[in-house]
This record gives sequence, structure tokens and C-alpha cells, in this order.
Amino acid sequence: MNHQSQPLSSGRHSDKSLFDISIPIQSGMVQWPGDPPIQIETTLDVSKGDPATVRTLTLGSHTGTHVDAFSHFNPAKGSLDEMDLSPYLGKALVVSIPSVKEITGPLLEQSITGMLDLDIHALRGQRLLLKTKNSDTPWFKNAFNPEFCHLNPNCVPVLEKWGISLVGIDYLSVEGYDVNGAPTHHALIQAGIYILEGIYLGDIVPGWYELLCLPLKIHQGDGAMARAVLRAL
Repeated sequence: MNHQSQPLSSGRHSDKSLFDISIPIQSGMVQWPGDPPIQIETTLDVSKGDPATVRTLTLGSHTGTHVDAFSHFNPAKGSLDEMDLSPYLGKALVVSIPSVKEITGPLLEQSITGMLDLDIHALRGQRLLLKTKNSDTPWFKNAFNPEFCHLNPNCVPVLEKWGISLVGIDYLSVEGYDVNGAPTHHALIQAGIYILEGIYLGDIVPGWYELLCLPLKIHQGDGAMARAVLRAL
């Protein structure tokens, strides 16, 4: 499996401005500890004489590249099918914050403001995708790593100040594995900031893109898999 954020094919013609930042879903892939295991089985198979090929998928709602609904931690805030789709589509800034295990508010602010020629006001209403040490390797090919880079909840006031509509991170959760009470999730949900998890940014150059990311429409969904794509601006 070779997944290096390669350009997608668009119809009969290759569109080199599109980059797939989703991870492939397959049996036995890495998952959050305690979540349902991922199993894909062939139910019908054309090569064995069946009229069509059909597979049975067994997986959790937070498998691979996915979004969190606000109801994932706060049922009063709305399920996935009730949430506005607009934060999943639009201008997004990819920011590189390498080497650290935890992104704090001050570090996040320093990393953003340090980007050359960046007008902070341009972030209002836009999306922020964090390229961390997680994307140094194709993490989705490996076993679960509890030392993945994540967000400290003190990042949320910074995101609120800038008016960020969605934050994405390149591992299965914005929350640290050893953190109790999910404070980062709760703070983001309370602030109305959408959450995209499980992206891979290995070959993505930091800068501005257009994010195209639509989750499955699941009734009363707490989250769902999504195909996340960046379009070069």
C-alpha cells in the first residue's frame, strides 16, 4: 500500500491540483484502542460466479479519516446529520508544527504568526490543518502509537480568537491518549469548532488550499468516515 498524498485522478484526465489526505480503509488497520475492529469481507464475488461483487464492512464510526459530531461528547450540541456542512468545504491553511508531542496554545500561535506574509485576519472563518510529527511516516500502516502528537485544550482560545471553523490533525484524535475527560474535545465542541481527525499530510507543503471533506450522512451520527481532499490554490 503506497499512500503518499498523491494527486487524485479526475475522470479521464489527471488533475494534479488535487491531493488525497485520507487514509485507506482495510481489515486490521490501526484503530483507537477499544473501538470496534475493522473487518472487510467479500460477501459476493464476480470472480466466483456471483452477479456482482459486494463486501461486508464492520467498523466503528470513528474509523480512519473521520469527523467528530458535536454529539460525540455532548448530545445536546447536535448529531452529524444536524450539523452545517459549510465548515467541511472551503479555504484551509496547512501549518507544520514538527517534533513535539503536545501542541500548546502559545506554540500554535507562534507557529501561525511565524508563517511568512500571513495575515492573521485571513484565518477568520477558515480551516486549520496541523501537520505534525505524526505525518513523518505513514502512521496508518503501523500499530497504534500512544505517543502521537495532539492538542492541548489551551489551543482552543487561540482558535476562537482567530475565528477558525474547523481544525484537523494527522492522527486518530485531537486528544492525547493519556488525557482523562477529553478536555480538548469538550472545549472545541463548546466553541463550535468542527473536528477532522485521521488525515495524512506527509507530502503536503504547508500553505493555503481548498478543503473538500464530506462525511457520510448517518442518522443521529456521533461521527463518520470522510474522504478528505485538498485542492491547490
